Amino acid sequence: MYTQIIKQPSVRGIAASALATADVPAKGTHFAAFLRCLTSAGVELTRAQMLADISDIYVDLNGQRIYDVSAKLLLDLQKYYGDADGAGNVDGIIPIYFARPHLSTFAERSLYAIGMNKVDSFVITLKLASSLAQLAYAEVYSEITPDERAVGQHYQIKRYPQSFSSTGLQEVTSIPKQDATVAYGALHIEAGSGTFDYVTIKLGGQSIHDTICPNLNKVMLQRELRTPQSGYYHVDFARNRDMGSILPMAGVKDFRTQINWKTAAPGNFNIFAEELHGLKVANA
Repeated sequence: MYTQIIKQPSVRGIAASALATADVPAKGTHFAAFLRCLTSAGVELTRAQMLADISDIYVDLNGQRIYDVSAKLLLDLQKYYGDADGAGNVDGIIPIYFARPHLSTFAERSLYAIGMNKVDSFVITLKLASSLAQLAYAEVYSEITPDERAVGQHYQIKRYPQSFSSTGLQEVTSIPKQDATVAYGALHIEAGSGTFDYVTIKLGGQSIHDTICPNLNKVMLQRELRTPQSGYYHVDFARNRDMGSILPMAGVKDFRTQINWKTAAPGNFNIFAEELHGLKVANA
């Protein structure tokens, strides 16, 4: 099935320090949303200008926050998943992908698109800078198919703020263990002001990503057609463009991330988690 690119109502309330919003009609099945950011003269903003004027972007589905991200993360994820195929940031455009664009077939991608059956509200919010300089308009476009279906299994991207004021080993246990309806696709760990030495992921006391230094991690990611971005350590569970390799949370009692900081402390930073929600659970 082909997807349609539909222009939606534009973002309203653009002003310094504002939370500007766009109400996206809850119709069809949504694969992506695209923000087109313009100056008052109708010129598309550069990446630097978009990041200067838009700090955070939120997506709420029926009042539940499913995306809590920075504008920078969305632009960096576009390059992380797309640069190996020749894609990269384009002036004026911030993509918000719901279906995973890196999967090899449309059938696979469509599994994770968001259906709008019984959805009453679908809202995109931009948190704008106090020193708003260039952004005057933001148009919204949706990539959709016209079929109506339930929300179903879908990705959410959550932000888990962290703070660590020294070098050495930091153990993070604040990323939720979730339940059997949730799995993790990836963790994107910001460096903050720190320098990564290695990262370990432990599941039930067992290391599944064991003291992997950044360069080895980069080689593994490049093998899977990812493009590691500066300022992050990406732990990608969904390897080989195969969603069967995501990290399920069914029965998990302990889930922790160990980060060893080498020559500089990170200070305040975020871990962004790509989470797959709505997995079917077999009847007991």
